[in-house]
Amino acid sequence: MSAAFALVAGGLLVASTVQSATGFGFSLVAGPALYAVVEPAAAVALALVLGQVVNLLVLFGERRRPQIDWSAVVPALIAALPGLPIGALLVRTLPDSWLRLGVGLVVCAIVVQRLAHRRAPLGHAATGWGAAVAAGFAVGVLTTSTTTSGPPLAIWLTARRMEPAMVRDVVTVLYLVLDLVGIAVAVAVVGAGPTLARADWIPLLIPVAVAGHLLGRRVFLRLPARHYEWIVLTCALLAGAASVAAGIA
Repeated sequence: MSAAFALVAGGLLVASTVQSATGFGFSLVAGPALYAVVEPAAAVALALVLGQVVNLLVLFGERRRPQIDWSAVVPALIAALPGLPIGALLVRTLPDSWLRLGVGLVVCAIVVQRLAHRRAPLGHAATGWGAAVAAGFAVGVLTTSTTTSGPPLAIWLTARRMEPAMVRDVVTVLYLVLDLVGIAVAVAVVGAGPTLARADWIPLLIPVAVAGHLLGRRVFLRLPARHYEWIVLTCALLAGAASVAAGIA
């Protein structure tokens, strides 16, 4: 086993655990490990494919009926789809460091603002269709560029005061569709060769993703609901700071 593969497998185990436990964080954790050892196009493809393993397990592998707020899913998904090719084009035209730095700065600013007013009443602008469209479009662009699409969803959905289980399922449904479309878009825009360069790793990494999901599910069942929003926003802030650091480095 190469050192590069071991780094990716370790990052994937943590990423799958975090994603299963909170609904967010897969690409925020797995992304840096993937970008460190493979080219950006291949890193995006691996993150999308392996993320689908966790998505399917959350929705269909837990012997329960998913809790999905379609009034949140539909507008966000419609807005996200046109963002996917834009993100893929950014991979071709901009240095990865610029993307990570820009995303990190925006995420940190938004999360700090949200944490500062976490207990304040929120108006329709923060929870309505406009917010759903803005969050969805950002998610679409980030899915096929830096793969760090979690923070916009985290900020938007926690502002809607959803129950943790519903937040987790709504995010998973969005990822399930966008990751599938994102793979096709990445192949079409960037090319099959660069995108699928490390496809041989996928069969070896799927069991790692499954193990992470099982561990994360146990964590989620023990996670206090009253602390869920604070935990998710804090994770988003840390991810934004890590993105800034990666962009500068």
